[in-house]
Amino acid sequence: MIVSYCKKCKLESEGTVCQQCGKRASASSIRDVWRTVRVPSADTGSWRSAVGVLSFVVIVLLAALVVAERLGSSAHSFSTSVGSLISAVAIAGVIGLLIVLAAFSLQGREEIRYILDMEGAHMQTWYRASRIHAWARLQRADMSSAHQSRDGSKYLKAEERHLLWRDINEIGYSPSTGTIRLYRTPHLAPFVLRIPPEEYEMAEALIKKHTKIQR
Repeated sequence: MIVSYCKKCKLESEGTVCQQCGKRASASSIRDVWRTVRVPSADTGSWRSAVGVLSFVVIVLLAALVVAERLGSSAHSFSTSVGSLISAVAIAGVIGLLIVLAAFSLQGREEIRYILDMEGAHMQTWYRASRIHAWARLQRADMSSAHQSRDGSKYLKAEERHLLWRDINEIGYSPSTGTIRLYRTPHLAPFVLRIPPEEYEMAEALIKKHTKIQR
């Protein structure tokens, strides 16, 4: 959705004309904004990241324990203890997975706001203000910093990311999945825009306009 900010009225309006004073916004005040909702416990991307980190920790822990056991025991005792080590690390991995599941379940729903403006692409992740939601994200529950939405609900910011147009080296468009991947470093750690079907064409057109990169 195209929105504009009127400096005179200090009001954000849909379209390019201020709804209060009727003044047309300058190009620098016009932005493309959309929102998506995500539930971490049902989001495959969140699970892939969590399982990847957990798997890495389990592998490193197992390797360290096996090396320590090998250096501190005889060949016979080492062969009998490896199985016990594997079982113990596997149990630790399952416990870790259950902790991740509990944390995701307590995080609640997230609202992600995407913004495309003259400078670049921006993403803000918000969640309903709650100490439990904050603690489940390993964040400080600073309720005084909560922002109030139009419906009166209060939200806390979980994270914020920015990527300037001039820093983008590669772009991947995927209309079928409703995503656009912006790369600062080719093929590595993309800035992913998840776009509703009705917003996709506008977002793609603006990105191509600002970056001059077609693919």
